[in-house]
Amino acid sequence: MAELDLVASLQARATDITETCTTCGSCFEACPMTAPAGIAAANPGATVGGILDLLAGGEGTAEALRWANVCNGSGFCIPACPEGINTRFMVQLARGNARRQAGEQAVRRVGRDNYANMARSARILSRLQLTPEDAARLTCTKPEADAPPPEVVFYTGCNIAKTPHIALLMTDILDAIGVRYAVAGGTGNCCGVHQHRAGDFAAQGRMGFGTAENLAAHGAPLVLSWCPSCQIQFGENTLPSYAAIHGAVPFEMAPVLPFLAARAEQLRPLMTHPVRRRVAIHERPALPEIMVAVRTLLGLVPGLEVVEVPVPRIGVMAIHVVGLPDYKRDLLTQEFAEAKIAGADTLATVFHACHREICHLGDASFEVVNFLELIGESMGIAHTDLYRRLRLLDDVDAVIMETAPMAAAHGLDLDTVRTVLLAEFG
Repeated sequence: MAELDLVASLQARATDITETCTTCGSCFEACPMTAPAGIAAANPGATVGGILDLLAGGEGTAEALRWANVCNGSGFCIPACPEGINTRFMVQLARGNARRQAGEQAVRRVGRDNYANMARSARILSRLQLTPEDAARLTCTKPEADAPPPEVVFYTGCNIAKTPHIALLMTDILDAIGVRYAVAGGTGNCCGVHQHRAGDFAAQGRMGFGTAENLAAHGAPLVLSWCPSCQIQFGENTLPSYAAIHGAVPFEMAPVLPFLAARAEQLRPLMTHPVRRRVAIHERPALPEIMVAVRTLLGLVPGLEVVEVPVPRIGVMAIHVVGLPDYKRDLLTQEFAEAKIAGADTLATVFHACHREICHLGDASFEVVNFLELIGESMGIAHTDLYRRLRLLDDVDAVIMETAPMAAAHGLDLDTVRTVLLAEFG
């Protein structure tokens, strides 16, 4: 069974790490979260030793537990390791092991509830913004038996559905450069990250391996991920375990933005409209190649200037920075202030989760947009950011009135809509 195979694989990888790690502490010293979390003075080697104890099924140490719980996947620890261990995977697997100590029923309930809440929210919010026709464009389709396989599969993940204009822009750009692709994603093709974080590795195996098989069914050798969380979950967790069990992976998975940036010369002649903005980028460090690609793509836009903002960069996406809300808020305040000092008139988000948190925070002189909106503007492609418009209404009843036609078109239950809006917008 997939779930049992994955659990055994994770246990084997944990054993390999405990046998390889020398507890030098370099990964701990490279982590940007130790000072904000109040553990910078902890002994690095002893803290890593606590992580290894968690991997081996022990209780760890207070410092190790604190470190694991504030890990937001920035990844600075990975190149710091002299033994070549993926220390991000190491710390996050230890976190899952620690949570498993609450008991099987508890971790199963947490993983199930977190996934269910996410799935309901993504389904409702997407339908409040998408016409049935646009919804169909982003719906995962089953491969046709006699059709040639696509060049790539565009794997959207789950949560981009809350900001569907970003996904629509990406598909339009892929169309413009002639990429043959199939769309896959949605909550029925989740990466399993909610179960992994909860420590429910068995459910993670069912979900992750099931999604991998669905993606492989399209027959494309390359799957392009939008979501960095999905990329890390598959690239560092599920697919290595799949390869250990089956001897190989059914496809390569890579982020879509470097794929797009590698086709810069195809895109350049399509960017005919100047976009006269001074843009600061809301960067995340977890997958550096994506940030390089964003700069390459924005560099193709005539009239656009990127300005540098000297603030610390942390996390996979905003949603991953948990446990330290004051620090997170202070960083954002600093970023806005430094961007304005640098003369930026636009803050460009990259990922959907970051966009949801800050898209409504601009003002008359400083706009927050997703960077694909700038690419689209230069290409003459536009999709309205309806999520931001709904967020700016700042009233659930007003949002329900605004979206009533879409809710009716999709047959949504208004009580469920209200519950989701209250959870999403507070």
